[in-house]
Amino acid sequence: MANNEVIKVDDQELEDVLNWAVEHGMQGSTEHPDGTYEEGVADCIRWMLGAIKTRPDEA
Repeated sequence: MANNEVIKVDDQELEDVLNWAVEHGMQGSTEHPDGTYEEGVADCIRWMLGAIKTRPDEA
């Protein structure tokens, strides 16, 4: 985490992103055709830990 700054992610945001991911999984679709599964998981975990501000569904 840069400069030890932590960004608070509330439960509703986590639920929104989870629902977004589940919906895409059920549809077999993606908004990020150039990214890998592993990159998406890493970005989501960074966001949940407060290391990045951009939600995975807004990237």
